[in-house]
Amino acid sequence: FFEPLFLVVDHMTKSYGVVGDEMQVDVERGGAFGGSPTSSSANLDVLYNMIERKDVASFQRLGGVEGICRSFGSTITSGLGSTQVTTCREKYGVNELPEQETVTFLSLVWEALGDPMMRMLIVAAVVSIIFGMTLEDPHTHEVERSTGWIEGTAILLSVTLVVMITAVNDYKKAKKFEEMAAEQAKKDVEVLRDGIMKSVDIGEIVCGDILFVMTGMTLPADGVYIKGQNLKMDESAVTGESDIMKKCESKDPFLISGTNVVDGDGQVLIINVGVNSFAGKLSMSTRGAPADTPLQVKLGWLADMIGKLGSAAAILTFLILSAKNLFMVFNGTTDFTLTAFLNYILVSVTLVVVAIPEGLPLAVTIALAYSMKSMMHDNCLVRVLAACETMGGTNTICSDKTGTLTTNQMTVVQGWLAGDNFVFSGYGVTGGPNAAVTESGAATVVLHSPQEKIDLMCEALSHNSACEELMQDGKLIWVGGNKTEHGLMGLVKRLGKDYQGIRRQVPGSDKRSYPFSSAKKRMSTVIRVGNKVVLYVKGASEEVLRDCTQALTQSGPCPVDDHYRNGMEEVIHQMANQGNRTIAIAYAELPGMTEFPEEAPSADLTLIAITGIQDPVRPEVPGAIETCRKAGISVKMVTGDNKDTAVAIAKKCNLITGDDYEDGTVMEGADFRRLAYEDPEKLKSLLPRLRVLARSSPTDKLVLVACLMNRGDIVAVTGDGTNDAPALKLSDVGFAMKSGTDVATGAAEMVLMDDNFATVVRAAVWGRTVNDNIRKFLQFQLTVNVAGVLLTVVGSALSAENEEPLKPVQLLWLNLIMDTLAALALATEWPSDDALFKGSGPISRAAPLISNRMWTFVLGHSTFQLIVLLIIMNFGHDIFDVGPCVEGVDTMGEMTEDGQCFGGMVQGTILFNTFIWMQLFNWFNARKLYGEKNPFEGMGRSKLMFIIFCVCALFQWSAVQLLGRFISTVPLGFYHWMCCLLVAVIELPLGLLISCIPVPTWKPKSDDENQKGLDKDKQALITEAMKNAGMFGDVPADQQTQLRSRRRTSAIVNDVMTQQRVLRSINTATQLTENESEGSSSAVRPGRRRRDSSLVAFASKRAEQMVQAL
Repeated sequence: FFEPLFLVVDHMTKSYGVVGDEMQVDVERGGAFGGSPTSSSANLDVLYNMIERKDVASFQRLGGVEGICRSFGSTITSGLGSTQVTTCREKYGVNELPEQETVTFLSLVWEALGDPMMRMLIVAAVVSIIFGMTLEDPHTHEVERSTGWIEGTAILLSVTLVVMITAVNDYKKAKKFEEMAAEQAKKDVEVLRDGIMKSVDIGEIVCGDILFVMTGMTLPADGVYIKGQNLKMDESAVTGESDIMKKCESKDPFLISGTNVVDGDGQVLIINVGVNSFAGKLSMSTRGAPADTPLQVKLGWLADMIGKLGSAAAILTFLILSAKNLFMVFNGTTDFTLTAFLNYILVSVTLVVVAIPEGLPLAVTIALAYSMKSMMHDNCLVRVLAACETMGGTNTICSDKTGTLTTNQMTVVQGWLAGDNFVFSGYGVTGGPNAAVTESGAATVVLHSPQEKIDLMCEALSHNSACEELMQDGKLIWVGGNKTEHGLMGLVKRLGKDYQGIRRQVPGSDKRSYPFSSAKKRMSTVIRVGNKVVLYVKGASEEVLRDCTQALTQSGPCPVDDHYRNGMEEVIHQMANQGNRTIAIAYAELPGMTEFPEEAPSADLTLIAITGIQDPVRPEVPGAIETCRKAGISVKMVTGDNKDTAVAIAKKCNLITGDDYEDGTVMEGADFRRLAYEDPEKLKSLLPRLRVLARSSPTDKLVLVACLMNRGDIVAVTGDGTNDAPALKLSDVGFAMKSGTDVATGAAEMVLMDDNFATVVRAAVWGRTVNDNIRKFLQFQLTVNVAGVLLTVVGSALSAENEEPLKPVQLLWLNLIMDTLAALALATEWPSDDALFKGSGPISRAAPLISNRMWTFVLGHSTFQLIVLLIIMNFGHDIFDVGPCVEGVDTMGEMTEDGQCFGGMVQGTILFNTFIWMQLFNWFNARKLYGEKNPFEGMGRSKLMFIIFCVCALFQWSAVQLLGRFISTVPLGFYHWMCCLLVAVIELPLGLLISCIPVPTWKPKSDDENQKGLDKDKQALITEAMKNAGMFGDVPADQQTQLRSRRRTSAIVNDVMTQQRVLRSINTATQLTENESEGSSSAVRPGRRRRDSSLVAFASKRAEQMVQAL
């Protein structure tokens, strides 16, 4: 059947050098040993592939644990010697990951100085100092060296303030995480060296070490099983499978770094450490510089835009003033002087300084740092500061079930015991008819069953379990066994029974336990009490019920016929439909048994009880998910549970309501993968309504995140396992669990200290608040800048004396006082209760940084301010009755016919004072972004703002009344002060009028528009993940069918090539067998025999698969 294909493939192999199956190539190269098969140097790549694939055949070909041990120069009985330890460390590396580049304070300062805004400010400051110290004042015709340095120096002080705050915050954060990482790395383990057990740091472990493992330990490196006592591993952190894996040399000898020992102890041969280990490779793959957040991208665009507009305004101002001066020179009204043109350059540079919102970086830094510290109180540790604001735009959360939506504590919530139903309230489950109900928090459990039946159930559970409660860190926790056993033993404790006392009644010599068998789906224990031998069984309800011939009732055992069995199956079905895992408990007496058998005995069982056990939904989760729904945030549960259980949990979480939900709301991993490969467009259309992805793998989770981000969503992901690291790294915001692995924590931006989904929602509240606070400052800052720039340009153009309305030092005062302190005031407001419900929902990735409502605010208030200030500049001397010019003070003023001083210091001070107070009152308007009418609402959340308002008011009074020449002002009287305040306070009713203007809300025109704001590095990762899933990213639709066809053809050809090599190996094995039968077996090494034997087994299985596939 294969002959024709083999001829074609053989020709292809010779002609094109096609490389086939890696496993067979490894065998041809000599297995795990580099070079020839007799080499004694271990090949770490081959060993890694063996661990990753859990390839028992490869393990056996390499000579088992003894063969691998010899390749490292180690022995099972004594471990490595001192010399071999040094050799292995030099040859195979250490059990540490390379340190990331150490963060220094100076490097962070330099990084902060790399901001384009900072650079522009520094240049402007230097130019200002040079001009101020070298050029003559065009009015006094003197070089004002005593005050000429003030403007530039003040700008440099502002830059220094922003840079130092940024650097100090980043440095403290970096050092804090370095301390945490160093503390986590300090763990001692026991190894066998020179035949002696020694305690070493996990970083000192080397390949070839014999490591002692015990319950509760996390594997620090990859290894293979040597020997142990009932060694069981929780590999869910790596594989995503929740089943506990028992380790043995014949079936599953592989221990993967990052997994946890849940029961037993043993010895393990270390075969890969550090960057060569499974966890090490994953950790290294998730390293890299964090991508820019959506807000950082938009702020970069804003900085460029403001820089260009400010430069254009500065050039325009220079051209206007120069043209007016030349016109006046030609008319003979003034003399030509170079100093005047140099002063126009100074005005233009000052205008650029005014245009650049230097308070914006400070506002962003303050908002992020303030939220980071505050979020610590909400049990959320922020690893990446910028993630605070990213959460504000999050519109999709992909959440794990176990431990995040649920408590991660398996609990018996209902059951059937000897014919009677019982239920515990508070878990959203209902019992059968006449069920005994135990109220939440009740000290005594209510049961209708006779006491002897209750005692029998407790005895069965106590003897037939391997867990116990121990005191750790001041609290009792269950150790050993799995979480299902913990829940069942919790029921025994709640019934007031002493499980330890029950166990002590039977000595260890009269008891034999048989671990959980995935084939029989049960755990069994046989005990001998006097002359009676009893078998206790617990396991999957359907499987145990199948072996039951009797069931307990209140009056005694009754036969289990088909009718009774159907009734019990209905009980099991009702429990399962409520999100429960059902566990049956049964027993049987074994008369005539004198010795305990090696395998669990089979017998006709008597059913004692059926328990409904579940990982209860956290009580705050349904409310949190409802909050997300109202806020426009889609929550998707990603779980490995079966579809029915996942749906039941989703209903309790409020993710799904009712039984009639849309197509695509619930999907299984297999269907998800099929759609991703065969019909990506349909999958894309189903994603918005997807709520539950059941029976999913870590790869499914990664592809789901990639698909969501590719359509423009801002995605947050929760994860606790090593296998979650790629999805955490890819997402916009990754949330690792405090109880999760180090690899997951390293890939995440935030750590949930309480492993609670409600904390994720609280982080979203803080993120939305951070976004809002930054935008509040931004709309206020732009109003000041637009009004200041327009006043300078228009006022200079209208000035008869070619004078700017506000002096450079006054503009600088505005920048330093209003910008810096306004940033502190507006960027530190506490979240409101309705923070998630304001506006039109989460801020899209492609949404403009400045919304239409914000533009209305900026243009409305700046226009009003410009009109008022121009009126004051041209008519203020008459309106405010400034009086005659004062010699020595109003040297620039001119007396009008009615005796008022036009253009004098008093009029200039009124203009400056009014402008500043307009900004102070506009602070309150800027607190509202979404058209709210009351600017004073929620002032309790802005206590710091009230304090800063008072401070700024005091500063302004001091500037006007006390600083005099330094700030180019003169003291004002009570009348003029009242005039300034009354004009400025108009800002408050004006804010109400502007908030009433109807403004359209921005909406993306398509998904493609949403993708515009996506970082390029993220887009590359998304495309790679989608291509790996067969979706081909941005490949044109007309080419995708052809590509899939090529992939299927290539897979078939590769399979045929593999089959060809396997059959050749069978021929070799057959020949060896014939030689052995002829007495020539002495020429064949035992290792070769083992390899050939395993190849025959592998080939037989592979042949069946190939025939089926072809």
